[in-house]
Amino acid sequence: MALLDTLNAFLGRDLDRRIVRPPALAYWLDDRPAPMVTLALALQHLAIQSVYFVLPIVQAFALSKDPTEAARYLALSIFVAACWQLMVVSVRGPVGAGYPVPGTHTAALVGAITLTGAAGGSFGAAAAMLLITGLVSLGLTFVLHRLRVLLPNEVSGVVVMLIGVALVVVATQRLGLQPGGTLPDATSVGVTATCLLVMAGVALSRTRASPFAVLIGSVVGVAVALGFGLAPAHAAELLAERPWFALPQPFAPRFDQVSLAPLGAFLVALVALKATAMGSLVVIQRASDRDWSRPDAPPLRRGLLANDLGLILGGAVGSACPGPATAAVGLSIATGTLARRIVPTGAALLVLVALCPKLVLLFVLVPEPVKAAMLFYVSGFIMAQGCQLVTARLLDTRRMMVVAFGLCSGIAVAVAPAAFTKAMPALASPLSVGALVAFLTNLFTLPLVARRSALDLPLDGGASRSVTDWVAATAGGWALKPLTARAATQALGELAELLTERGAARLALEARLAEDRVEMTLTWSGEALPEPPAMASPEDLMGTDEIRQRFSMWLATRQAQAFRQRSLDGGRQEAWLAFED
Repeated sequence: MALLDTLNAFLGRDLDRRIVRPPALAYWLDDRPAPMVTLALALQHLAIQSVYFVLPIVQAFALSKDPTEAARYLALSIFVAACWQLMVVSVRGPVGAGYPVPGTHTAALVGAITLTGAAGGSFGAAAAMLLITGLVSLGLTFVLHRLRVLLPNEVSGVVVMLIGVALVVVATQRLGLQPGGTLPDATSVGVTATCLLVMAGVALSRTRASPFAVLIGSVVGVAVALGFGLAPAHAAELLAERPWFALPQPFAPRFDQVSLAPLGAFLVALVALKATAMGSLVVIQRASDRDWSRPDAPPLRRGLLANDLGLILGGAVGSACPGPATAAVGLSIATGTLARRIVPTGAALLVLVALCPKLVLLFVLVPEPVKAAMLFYVSGFIMAQGCQLVTARLLDTRRMMVVAFGLCSGIAVAVAPAAFTKAMPALASPLSVGALVAFLTNLFTLPLVARRSALDLPLDGGASRSVTDWVAATAGGWALKPLTARAATQALGELAELLTERGAARLALEARLAEDRVEMTLTWSGEALPEPPAMASPEDLMGTDEIRQRFSMWLATRQAQAFRQRSLDGGRQEAWLAFED
């Protein structure tokens, strides 16, 4: 019973903040579009999600050169992505944020998978390490209580931008532009340029085809590539051998093939995996709530828990690492289509694709110039989403430092990969290095910017005014949100009046800014304050002094994130309140 109470306090849906529908949305979370509209919106997501199908293909060829193995790996990955988005959108139980976040395959582990292949690891070895990573991530979700401090918008935004950078690197590899590759001829460059021009033209056409720009551009690019003889070798024979329907065959995890360097790369990428999921959830949470002012922790924790279970499922069946389709999230926000029911429909479409080996193999056999164009196109939108996330809060010097150090280190790996591959192969990817540097910069600079303010307050007729002036000056100096300042002013005013009524002569106040919240400590000599009731009613004002004072305590603490009090030596008392900023 105690365990259930703890889980409910950590993940319970009754703790979620009430949200209000924003204006100008076509479909909000609980709206139910008509079936054909829902299908069309789900197809839009699928068009974007299909761009990411290139990532499992790239990872598969790092582990094996067999196209049929790559198709099998992709089918499993698509199936797991469908399960991932169903878990995230869930509105019941302790798992699922309840937000319509489409699932796909993350680029965070491309470097780790490549390192696994270079070390001679198989699909089973990659599966085992992904399973271990998922279990570690699950444990961290329960251990890390103040997620916004460890993974603020700045770290998440850096990670999202570096995902775009990582995709650009992969795109240049597809074209043979990286060291050791074969430089593309004019035909390959022309096919890539044609794809991009068609995608841009369709996207800007303001027609019903606009949401399918990537899919249309890719189809045109494939047709042009085939016309110039750029089809992969033996493509027709491979397609003829594949059935129309088959269940994906899992790759069994091979823990005996786990090696230290690749496992280290998987675990280091956890920062990127957590930050990517956190960033996408915060972006969709913000878009779903008219009164949003700060992240609401309980649904974010449930969303991260769903993400962790998706990692574990991917490791258990041997798929690529699932994660949020950042570009699809941006599409939902841009079109104002945030209805939850779109996601289960999209999951059904993904499952249908996963069960059709011919269709899966078609994605594997897409000519390399077309794959490069898809990656170039979507990477720009992903980086734009990262920029929006970074600038969601006012950037002071410390926050700019987090962004600057994270981006610079990640891009350094992208432009000079050989040095990092030789010196520290477990970290040799822009995403892993950039995410780790941004995370550590944020963590180690936090104590350097903690601020404090104190007030020794006589509890006389001017106490309330003094409290108001002190909070206003402190809030202005610390750039606190107006909502935070009002909540603190009301709480301290109520407590000062209550202490005056109970005979206290002086009150020592101290405020501390701790990144995501303001902590207020009150110290006085005399009796302890009564504990605030769980519920209160206006009738309490007509009750006894004790009941009325408990009502005052309820008023003072109802907007606080946390409240506690304790007795000190010498007959002194201390109360502590925290307000999320």
